[in-house]
Amino acid sequence: MTKDKTALLKEINAIVSQCDRCGSCHLVCPLFAVKDREVCGSRGKINAARALIKGGIAPEAAILEAVEFCLLCGACTDVCASKVKTPDAMMKVRQYLAASSQKSQGYSDTEKQDMERGYQTLVECCKNLPSAKGAQDTKVSYFFGCTARLTSPDSAIQTVKLLASTANVALKNSACCGLPALIRGRIDEYLENTKKNIELYKEANTIVCDCAGCSDVLKKAASYLADDAEWAERGKVFSQKVVSLSEYLAKIGYTPPKKVAEKITYQDPCRLGRNQGIKKAPRDLLKAAGDYVEMPGSDTCCGGSCFFPSDYPEAADALAAKKQASIEKTGASIVATECHRCLGRLKKVAAKSGGKFRAVHISELL
Repeated sequence: MTKDKTALLKEINAIVSQCDRCGSCHLVCPLFAVKDREVCGSRGKINAARALIKGGIAPEAAILEAVEFCLLCGACTDVCASKVKTPDAMMKVRQYLAASSQKSQGYSDTEKQDMERGYQTLVECCKNLPSAKGAQDTKVSYFFGCTARLTSPDSAIQTVKLLASTANVALKNSACCGLPALIRGRIDEYLENTKKNIELYKEANTIVCDCAGCSDVLKKAASYLADDAEWAERGKVFSQKVVSLSEYLAKIGYTPPKKVAEKITYQDPCRLGRNQGIKKAPRDLLKAAGDYVEMPGSDTCCGGSCFFPSDYPEAADALAAKKQASIEKTGASIVATECHRCLGRLKKVAAKSGGKFRAVHISELL
């Protein structure tokens, strides 16, 4: 159910009014470190939101410039004494100003066709997988996200093979999780996709996502549908079914069948580690799979957040360069992650390293 603008402004105000302007957020904001301008940090974005609420600034270009130049990584909230949820406020401001944005609103028709081909490829490659012996949950479904379909279908196939060794897995031709729509403030489109997925997965007991963005936003379906009398309960049931890949594997006590000879490090996806609190499970799995070493700044955003690399390529590249340096400091020859958007950025970073390391999805090591 779409909120009117008055209600949105009240919700935005409830968040930003908690900020005491101390500036602690600037110490951890990846973008403030890149640009070193007040409006690039969390405090500056909150001040822009305040100005919108009070009518002190035109509610178009100036506000959009501030709120769109944000990774929504949540690092600011981590260090904030008041735990101000700046990413939530930015999402709501984007929703308020959605009609003013001239940026890409989603996937092109060509990309949608490529995603459909990606799904058919997955089905074809995984159609003869043996059923897991002694599987306790016979209604596990894999959520095949859009980025995986477009950029890393081979990793997704490995995920399905991994899941098939633990359960009888169903493949569904899901709708988009809705994150791109939310990023652009298009709440109606997000709700439309979410309702399609709720209906599609109504028979599943467990929905496993191997991309942090998908698992994070699918788990939030209940909160976005809470005021919808028809869908509130269904949204709650659906959200409770969703688990990330490492979360699922940890829950069932999975142990990797073989060790990797190379040294491994790990990049925390913002929407997995920070948003969902899933940090231990992927590390435990990687430690069981090989020689694991922790990366300095492993939870600092790599710059792969949804539209950010295409909207702000220079800033995204600056963040990627910092991430490359962090990975190389570990001496690891493999960096793993549990997000297909992060994986895409890390693969580019690996290519620039000249072969010092390679980037893989965590499923490829397990």
